[in-house]
Formats: sequence, structure tokens, C-alpha cells
Amino acid sequence: MLRKWMGMVLPAFLILFVNATDVFAAEETKRLWKDESIYYLVVDRFFNGDLSNDFTVNTKDELSYHGGDFQGVSKKLDYIQTMGFTTIRLGVIFDQYTYSRSGAETIDFYKPEEHYGTLNEFKQLVKEAHKREIKVIIDFPLTISPEHPWVNDSAKQNRFIIEDGNESNQENNQSVTSPKLNMSDPETAQYVSEAAIWWLQKTNIDGYFFSQVDQIPESFWSGLIKKINSENKDLYIVGELSEKASGNLQAYKNIGFTSLFVPSTTLKLRDSFKTPNQPLTKLTQDDGERDSAYLIKSMDGPSFSRFTNDIVAANQFPGDRWEPSLTYLFTTPGVPMVDYGSEIAITGDNPMMDFRADPDLIEFIEKLGRARNHYLSLTRGDFTLLYENKGMEVYTRSYKNETTFIALNNTSKKQEIIIPADKLGSKKQLIGLINNDLIKEQNGNYSLSINGEESEIYIVRDDRGINMLNAIVIIVIPIVFLILYFYIWKRGKRTGN
Repeated sequence: MLRKWMGMVLPAFLILFVNATDVFAAEETKRLWKDESIYYLVVDRFFNGDLSNDFTVNTKDELSYHGGDFQGVSKKLDYIQTMGFTTIRLGVIFDQYTYSRSGAETIDFYKPEEHYGTLNEFKQLVKEAHKREIKVIIDFPLTISPEHPWVNDSAKQNRFIIEDGNESNQENNQSVTSPKLNMSDPETAQYVSEAAIWWLQKTNIDGYFFSQVDQIPESFWSGLIKKINSENKDLYIVGELSEKASGNLQAYKNIGFTSLFVPSTTLKLRDSFKTPNQPLTKLTQDDGERDSAYLIKSMDGPSFSRFTNDIVAANQFPGDRWEPSLTYLFTTPGVPMVDYGSEIAITGDNPMMDFRADPDLIEFIEKLGRARNHYLSLTRGDFTLLYENKGMEVYTRSYKNETTFIALNNTSKKQEIIIPADKLGSKKQLIGLINNDLIKEQNGNYSLSINGEESEIYIVRDDRGINMLNAIVIIVIPIVFLILYFYIWKRGKRTGN
């Protein structure tokens, strides 16, 4: 009887105390948009999981298919999850006349590109992602191929507009000419809305990414988003907005967009991080002037060459420049979006992913991902800048009773920083989540030492000296085991007699 009781009580006792000592346990709550982190990948360039669909593949031609497919993405979901990403953004997956990253060659909005796989394989990809609590959003182009059936149909000429060098379609940094859907035409708007609803119903995806939304009438967006939300009010509707229209963010938020991505912000980020010793003041000022938690932040994007190219061109080591830039993305207001391959500092514009690369940067992203997913202050918290000097920046994120403290050194030299206790509160301890650093108050100050081009994220806790709960666990658990051992030994001796 006692053995049975111990068998039930001891595991419960251990779980109780182990959970109680996990002072970093995050609040259980429904995930919001601002809690997400996005991994953006081009299916064809990610991973080849099915050789049977490799017809017309030419890996030596950057304008040809390279073999990546839905099965390849499915096989690498654990890899994406381990880095901590919570949402996957897939580049255009619709059927194309010829290879196109932007969707400029779309010929069928109801069929997946055959080089990527079947509709059932895509549905399985979404299902497997959801098992891992990863959401999936897909790019929805509002352009069609010059070979689309509508182009040569005299009755459908009102459904599209041909613009030379349409800026919304960039292939390897070159403008291309493709018909743009005329969303002012009721029949075209109805067609796009029905196609969007069809994909939601058939595949259970979690939303869409639309490019150049300010080139489309707001009436179309309000109608489309209303229909999409009638399917599922929790779906993500993300739009790309030009710098010219970025001053009107609130209007697009009122229409119903979950989030917006402004590519000009990416340019500002790249200028600040491609070389060390660049001030970050303007970036943090922008964070304070608009609702940055609503926006996507990224160092890369389909309209740009790779950030790593900029780093190499500036004669810098990619790993050293990526770490502070990623820290900024993951710890300041906004939703970080990381292009596939950035975790290995990939060069070139759109190459195949190399999964045998150096894991150092991947491990760094894993630490950032764990911290961001665990502490709501990093996603929902207020932003307070405590110190900034020529690239050395210290700030806090605070949410309810939780505070994280971030020290980001965007300079080439080691920095010694003193933060007065009245900025954080007295009798606190700063526990490092990246390098396991520990800082306590001394003489009314907190003294930091951060190496050049490095950073640290601290969780702020009350410094109560010896943690009594930990002490109890250390003392009590061995005693319980001794009692159990003694009981089993005595029973065994009694049975032997």
C-alpha cells in the first residue's frame, strides 16, 4: 500500500516542485499577431523532398526551377520549429507559366505549381505545420502571366492592366512586364475573393500576404477582408505598403489588415547594421512614433539583394553583423521576419538552401526564438530606451509584472555601461538568456560589460538572496528518496526472511 502511495505521490511531488522552480514559466494565453515570428521561404529554393517532380529543373540557371517542393518543406518543419519560428510565409505557390518568384507568371489561381507538388501534398504540409503549432500564410499575387487565357480573350480585357516595368514584380532585381489585375472591375474582384476563400476552405491555411496594397482600391480590401474574416476571424491578412503610403497606417489597420510590411524600413535597418558603429537612435525614434508592434521587420525581402551581400561588400564578417541585427528584430516592437538562408548568412539573391552550413548563427537564432516565445514582455511589452551612444543601446520591454532588459552592442569595441538602480528598481538581478550572464546591483548601480558586436537579453527578477524554494527542493527530494529506498529495502529484507 505504501509503495503504491509513494508511486503516485512522488512523481506529483517532483512535478510540483520542478514547475514551481521554473521562474521563467510564461503566462499561458492565446497567441496574438505581435507574438509571432515569421520564417519566409521560397518553396522552389528551400529543400528538394520529391525527385519525381523535377522536370525542367536547372540548378545552374537562376531563372529556372531548382527542385524545392512541398514535401521538402514538410521534411524541414522540425528544423524551422527548433529555431523558434511560429509562422511560415510561403512565396507564391500558384501555377506559373514559367518560373517566377513574384507570381508574375501566374496562370491558374486554383492550382498549385506542379513543380512544387499536388494540392494534397500542400494540405499535408499545412496539417504537419499545425501539429507543431506553426501557422502558414501564403503570398497571393495580383498579377497574371502574359500567357494567361484572359490576355488573349477579347471579353476579358477589362480584367487586367498592362504596365511596363510594374514595380510590384521583381525577378532577381530586374523589373518585368506583366498584366496587373484590375481590382476596380467587379468581376475580377469577385474572382480573386472566391479564389482566396477557396484556398482557405480547401487547405486550412492561416492567411495571406499581399504586395503593393496601396496600388489597389481600399474598397476592394475592405470587401475581401470582410469575406475572409467571415471564414475565420483569426486569419492573418498582411500587406506590403510603399513608403509614400506608410503615413496612413491607421487607415489600413481600420480596413482590417492584421499587419503591414514597409520595405523602406528594411533599408533603414540595413544601413544601421551592415557595418558597426552606426547609431540606432533613428530606428528607436521610429518605434516610438508609430504602432511598431503592428508592423513586420526584416533585413531582407524579395525586392532586395541579400543583406549578407551588403555585409560582404562592406568587408565585414557576416556572423558578427547578423547577431546584433537579429537581436534588434527579435527584441524591439514589431514582428520579425527572417528569410530562409539568413540563419546561415547565405549569399547570392535566391540560391538553394544549404543545410550543412555552420550552425553558430542557427544556434543564436534558437536562443532568440526561445526567449521571444517564452517572455511576453518581448512581444507585447512597452519599449523604454535607457541608453544609446553611437550604436551601444540599452532598453527594456515591460508587460504586466515582467521586465526584460536588452543590451545591444552595435559597435566594434567592448562597452562598459552603468545603469542607475532607479532605472530598473533596487535589489534586482539580471539573468542573461543568451550568454548566461548574471548582474546584481552594486552601490546603487547595475554594471554591464558587453563585447563588441554582441548582445544580451536579461530577465529582471527580484534579488532575494538564497532562493528558499530551490533550497527546499534540494533538501527535501533526497530525503524522500532515502525514505523510499529504506522502505523498499526493508520490504525486500522482510520478503527474504
